[in-house]
Amino acid sequence: MADLPPNVYKKQITNAGSGLFASEAVEPGKEVFRIERPLVSVLNQNHLTTACANCFLWVPENDEDAVGGGNGGEEPKKKKLRACQGCKIVRYCSKDCQTQSWTHSHRHECKIFSKLYPKVLPNTARIVMQLLLRQKANNLHDSEWQAFLALRSHIDDFRSSQNSNEGGLPTWQTIELMSQAASNYSGSKRPMQFIQTLTGRVLVNTLTLTTPTFDPLGLTLSPTASLLNHSCTPNTAITYSGSRLTVRSLCEIPPNTELTISYIDTTNATSIRQTELQDRYFFTCTCPACSTNTTNGKPDEKDHAFEATLVRAIELQNSASSQRPDQAAPLLKQAIDLFAPYSPHRQPYAAILHTAFLNAISRQNWPAAFTYSLRAYFYIDAVHYQPDWHPVRIVRKWVLLRLVVQIAGLASESDPSVEALQKFGVDWQIFAMSLLSDVSEGIPKSHGEDNLFAKEVEGFAGDTGMVGRSVESDVVESEMVKLRRIAEYSVKEVKMLE
Repeated sequence: MADLPPNVYKKQITNAGSGLFASEAVEPGKEVFRIERPLVSVLNQNHLTTACANCFLWVPENDEDAVGGGNGGEEPKKKKLRACQGCKIVRYCSKDCQTQSWTHSHRHECKIFSKLYPKVLPNTARIVMQLLLRQKANNLHDSEWQAFLALRSHIDDFRSSQNSNEGGLPTWQTIELMSQAASNYSGSKRPMQFIQTLTGRVLVNTLTLTTPTFDPLGLTLSPTASLLNHSCTPNTAITYSGSRLTVRSLCEIPPNTELTISYIDTTNATSIRQTELQDRYFFTCTCPACSTNTTNGKPDEKDHAFEATLVRAIELQNSASSQRPDQAAPLLKQAIDLFAPYSPHRQPYAAILHTAFLNAISRQNWPAAFTYSLRAYFYIDAVHYQPDWHPVRIVRKWVLLRLVVQIAGLASESDPSVEALQKFGVDWQIFAMSLLSDVSEGIPKSHGEDNLFAKEVEGFAGDTGMVGRSVESDVVESEMVKLRRIAEYSVKEVKMLE
């Protein structure tokens, strides 16, 4: 099998296949292991024109797409991706990246992509096809190939599953179609049953490839990382830096403890988590959170009134998704207001709040975006993403910091678009420096100092003149009082959605 990092070992687990365990103690916020380049990675179709197919540098088409940044210090407008002249499908940020990609995998698929152009195969079919092509061309390390073949495929579970994909097609029929496509285009002589098993392995073992700031880019598969089992209270998290995948600890991990990650959104209630895990991964989770019906340490309350609120809120959110941003805004606001009597950390409030935030950003309604972001900052993130240097929490502080700097610039010019916020008397520079301090101090634990995100933050601090500047804690606390007032204030009252 593929070589394991020296500080972990593989062990069989009853009813859970194999898992990875720490062979030595791991302190909180430490790198457990890294994989410089997983076995295979592919970009989502919508990112084939916006990200390098080798290093995965993301070059957003507009600034609204780059709310979280994540380009490793590169300014989106200054970098240009060039299409492969052979297939016109994949793009690269440099000749070096194109050469590396060609050697790694693209030479096997370029002609196929060219014949398909402008059509593109689904992600899973592209992964299976690439593996078949590379294996046939002896362009795969045998240890990695064997490690991949040792992963669970759940093919019998897929065959008997009653689930359907987003288009309504039964899951098994989808597997048959993708396997047939991968077989035809790769010219593989392997039996169809074998290829269907490969497709099953890909479906249950791929991870979401993201930017360092968790913007989803595509799918990636590493036989080693695939050995990490799920927990709704995981002790590690995965971050990316270009093509590199890193597993970092979220807490102290004693020796001989299993390393776990979350396969799903663990901010959802137990019943939703259980359903999703069963439908997608075919197991019943028995982690501490599921065993006690809790979500990030908070009990899942049974409340008929809340259930009715949830249904109505989701209806509003679904309706908003088919509207223009300006039409969707009041629907999202209405959905948010429904949750006023309930704890703000309960889903789907947090998800709808984030959707409303993105909606406000797209409309350049900075006061609304700021209010929504502050609510998450004070009342949601601290519950769902502990400790305070949790990678997701650090990224959300980074997004808020970028927004604060935007607002500060507009406020200095007396721009009417932020007039609704000026009445609170916030010192934007103090809040910005406080956020930058939190992000900078958290990155060594959340992402690691050699992550591209760390370079981006460092560059931003230099560009804004905030390098080495600090603020007294009591001064920050006085600003927090004002900020909490904004978070608690009615969006309607400050006319943020005019």
